Amino acid sequence: MMVPPPMHPLPRVRPVQQRYTQKVEADPSIPPNQTVYVKNLNDRINIKIMRATLRDLFSKFGTIIDLIALTSFWRKGQAFIVYDSVDSATKAIADMQGYMLHGHAMQLNYAKEKSDVISKKEGTFKTRETGPKKPRAIKEREETQKKIFEKLKSDYLEGKLEGMTQPGDPKLIQALEAAQSRMTEMARMQTVGVEVVGKAAPGTAQVVGSRGLPNRTLFVEGLPEGVALPEVHAVFGSSPGYIEVRLIAARRVAFVDFDSERNAGYAMQALQSHVIRDSAITISYAKR
Repeated sequence: MMVPPPMHPLPRVRPVQQRYTQKVEADPSIPPNQTVYVKNLNDRINIKIMRATLRDLFSKFGTIIDLIALTSFWRKGQAFIVYDSVDSATKAIADMQGYMLHGHAMQLNYAKEKSDVISKKEGTFKTRETGPKKPRAIKEREETQKKIFEKLKSDYLEGKLEGMTQPGDPKLIQALEAAQSRMTEMARMQTVGVEVVGKAAPGTAQVVGSRGLPNRTLFVEGLPEGVALPEVHAVFGSSPGYIEVRLIAARRVAFVDFDSERNAGYAMQALQSHVIRDSAITISYAKR
């Protein structure tokens, strides 16, 4: 008996980016200790499942006295595994470096600082700063941009810029505005709050911040009862950069993936309040 062809195109499988599968060597400058630092974990996996998987994989190297999988915005995709001995941590790093877990190659190092549980035992515990910790690379980039902007401003006020004939030189003003724009954009990306995207008619503002920062995945609500995947695919499938739809019909919601934040934003603006079977959908950025 022949199987009839599917009634709608199958969603494309998103390719795993090379940066997620890249294998690295441990940093030899970090002194050995009981704590293994793991990064490049797949942050789309449920955190409870990730913790259980890590414990199962790493328990064969020794006794685990603590396992912390991080979930905050800046820290997700990372974990710390604390053993009762340095030898166990060393074996784990040697054996599990580059291990593919949920499509990502784990990148392992010794932790740069002793874990809280170890420092408490040794009597050297110090209270850590609360709140999400911004990655070092991002902080360094922000500091560099700030210095560039401050120097441009100083040179402008003192008339030191090459080719500047007088205060108010258009080229300099343009450079200052560009630097200020970059500073403003970085500040905006740090803020998790309510934000209006694009120019919409009154009453149609698109609330984004309540679901995190702009990203490649849209969250669609207000789908009609009994909605089917082909119906949602028909709405979003022709949008630039569209990848796939993940439908949760029982909850009348869906997640729509795009190849870039820009294309996701275009689709959200174009299809906001689109009507599917007398039901107007609401689109926002998915929680990251």
